[in-house]
Amino acid sequence: MAAGATPQRESETGPGGSLLRVGVIDDHELVRQGLRSLLVESEATPVRVVYSGQDPRECAAIGVDVALLDVDLGPGSPDVDASVSLLVETGAAVLLISAFEDARAIRQGLTAGALGFVPKRVSFDTLQEALGTVARQELYLSVDLAAILAAAVETPDLSPRELDALRLYASGLSMTAVGRKMGISPHTAKEYLDRVRAKYGAVGRTARTRTELYAVARSDGLLPDA
Repeated sequence: MAAGATPQRESETGPGGSLLRVGVIDDHELVRQGLRSLLVESEATPVRVVYSGQDPRECAAIGVDVALLDVDLGPGSPDVDASVSLLVETGAAVLLISAFEDARAIRQGLTAGALGFVPKRVSFDTLQEALGTVARQELYLSVDLAAILAAAVETPDLSPRELDALRLYASGLSMTAVGRKMGISPHTAKEYLDRVRAKYGAVGRTARTRTELYAVARSDGLLPDA
């Protein structure tokens, strides 16, 4: 090896010792550009960014060794589990990234085959470590991921009518409007929501206010845009 040359670590090279082919999938252009620049300019990371965009389907079509996949790609994009499954089918190792620690979505991604998760607040050194780990098809179990997995929440068993009342009220409708949509009186609609609150309380989750009801409904994937 020539003097001053930077060795390529075997753990971070692709098949046959070639540069690791990486895809950066994020719905924010500045984030994509930042990650791409850091990866390309770092001498310690022997990678080639072959995809930078917000469509996991395009990335899968190109083919990558490792995909850095944002957990939430915005409205109209595939759910995280569908995106992970698509990428894994092409042989890619998937590392989830996100500015928000959406425990439900992260667990869905892991179940679909992702090999790790790092929040966007971590250092670039940590990201490099995670990337190298998943490139070896190994699980990157960070402190953040361990905390998310340990904090799995219980979802109460809601009846169809209770679910309807929760979705409508959490979406912003008044109690009167909820009753009208469901063909019941506002008083009966309130009874359904009181049952919802009680059931969430029974599993240790607070859902007293409209905001809290919206939060639990979104976390549990009960809203249309969740």
